[in-house]
Amino acid sequence: MPYAVGLDCVGTDNPIIVEGVPVEGDYLEISWDDYTAAINCLVNGLHVCVVNGVFVLDYEIPPEASP
Repeated sequence: MPYAVGLDCVGTDNPIIVEGVPVEGDYLEISWDDYTAAINCLVNGLHVCVVNGVFVLDYEIPPEASP
């Protein structure tokens, strides 16, 4: 099954490894349809995020959290 964790992080392994380091956080198992939709969002410059245990497609980063 695919997983999501944090901001813009989806994958098929648990833990998800980014640049050789496991991503920390609460992993949420997502459906293959959500995984495909997440990849489409990311490719198109949109965000995905796990917020309070809920997977959110097309996540809007709050303005105060933007760099």
